Formats: sequence, C-alpha cells, structure tokens
Amino acid sequence: MSRLKLGIVGFDHPHVLRYAPAFAVHPHVSVEWIAENGINREPARKMAEQLGCRWVPEADERVDAVYLANRPGHHRQAVERFAPMGAHVLCDKPIALTLDDAQAICTVARAAGVQLMVPFNPRYQLGPQAIKARIDAGEFGELKMIHAAKSGKVPLAITAMDLGWFVDPKEAGFGGFGDIGIHAIDAMRWWIGREAVSVSAQIVKGVGQGPAATLEVDTLGTAVIEWEGGVISTLSAGWYNPPGFPSFLDARFEVVGTKLAAATDRPYADYQVADGTKTETIATWRPDITGLVDAFVASARANQPPPITGEDGVAALAIMLAAYRSSAEGRPISLK
Repeated sequence: MSRLKLGIVGFDHPHVLRYAPAFAVHPHVSVEWIAENGINREPARKMAEQLGCRWVPEADERVDAVYLANRPGHHRQAVERFAPMGAHVLCDKPIALTLDDAQAICTVARAAGVQLMVPFNPRYQLGPQAIKARIDAGEFGELKMIHAAKSGKVPLAITAMDLGWFVDPKEAGFGGFGDIGIHAIDAMRWWIGREAVSVSAQIVKGVGQGPAATLEVDTLGTAVIEWEGGVISTLSAGWYNPPGFPSFLDARFEVVGTKLAAATDRPYADYQVADGTKTETIATWRPDITGLVDAFVASARANQPPPITGEDGVAALAIMLAAYRSSAEGRPISLK
C-alpha cells in the first residue's frame, strides 16, 4: 500500500517531541498535520514547520491513522471522532483517566474495525526485551518476584512545551507514581503473562527537592502487587530526581525465578558529559521509540492487532487506579 497518512492530535504529551520526528522519517508514513490550538499552539506550529507538515488548529481532513498526544482526559473524545472515520489509533499513556473511558475507547475502536495501540516503551528497550526472551524460553523456571524502581524529574523541567497540566490534579488525574509507574506495571504484566489479583500501595506528595516538594499531585509511590500464580512484584516510582540529578529518568528492573535471576538498568544507550558544575547523561539511541513506531505502522498498514493493545492499556490502568485507591483507603484492593 502507499504511505500511511498520519495526523497528530494535540501537542500536550512530551512524548510527541520524540514520536513526531520518528514518524516523519519513517519510510512508510506521511505526517499530514499536527492539530493543536491550545497553550502549546506555538510549539506545535514550530514542530510542523520542522517536519514539513501542516499545523492546523483542528484536524481538517481524513487520515489513515492518528497519534493522540493530547491530554488523557480527552482521549475518548478523539477516538470517538477518528476511529469511525477508519483511522487507526496510537493513544499515548495512560489510555484514559477512568476505566469507563478506557473501556469505551476499546469498544469504539473494535466497532470501527481499526487498530488501537498504547506505547508502553519498556517493551522495546533492549534489557527488558532480553529478559522477556529468556522467560519465554523457560530459562527462569517459575517466576517468583519482580522489583521495579523508576524515578524521574518533575515534567516541568521540560521547557520545549508547557506541561503545567501534568501537575494539575483535574487534568492529569494523578502525579509521578502514575505517570512513570504505569510503564513498569505493563512491563511486569508482559513478563508474567497473567493478571494482577491484588494491590497494596502508599502514595504521597511532597517527596523530592525543588518543585516536587510543593506540588498538588503525588511525587512518590510504592506498591506491592500480587499476580495470578503467586508472583509478587514491588514497584517504587515517582518524580523525585532532584533538579541537578545527572539523568532525567532512571529505571531498574529485577526479575527472580526458580532457575535464574536478572537485573537491568540504564534503559537507554547513553553517555555522560561533565563541566565544572554538573554531570549530564544523554541518550544516544532510543530503540524503544523507533520500535514502537515501527510496530504501530506495521499494524495499521496490515490492519492487524498491534503487540500492545488497547486492552493492555486498560489492564495497566486498572492496576494503577487500584494502587491509588489502596493508598487512599489504607487497605489492599482486590482486582478479582
């Protein structure tokens, strides 16, 4: 088939700063427009200029696929508009802020006969992929425990666009634990291959230096998740890397089975530079970005299910929301 005509809906999620250029250089994609008329109108216009596509205040023509980089509370409305037109959907995480909206998104996409994918990038990082291959080959034996730790800086440190909505409880729905932790939740579910049965969590505000100390949303959470078959996982995640920390995001996974254990950290190929005041870690290669874009494009062009489905997005959201409920109510939450 000819190149996939793609539109970018919104310019709110910082992932768009990487996904838009990746789509633009893909040999089977033609980025047609970026639609944004809100607070990030000018950054969107600038990106469209750089990519050689059109900036539009609102999507004005049919396309084969859309990438939703708008705020998660607006995902459902966008899917309800574009899926019935026949547009396949790459919906950035979280798929929605409520389970009702998340399930409705899947229902609309299914009824329209289009593919729906959520870009959980640990599935395309080299360390997690290598662990998955060994799990599938039976080398770990019976999985027993997984630990994940993911820490980042407050998104306000990204200056290429206005990200104030990230720290607005009404717009974001949650803070650092949900923003960063949902990626790890999906990775655990992917490795284990089963569903979670209960979650116990404590999620707090005010942990961290600089902006993190005064935010209205949480900056740190820790959860214990029990899975079908008795696997136990722990997750610590949040925006507690201080402003001067050498990397924007750190991630570590530990996986333990009856025959093998493994650990992976530093998710990106990177190098470090230093001057008289600081050391900075810079990614040299992001195989997770190109891998996700390639997977979505292949799925859309063939009209075949993607490797990370809307239902995967719903499952990760359900676990995350259960963690927040557990923290608020001070008790474990059953998912069965």
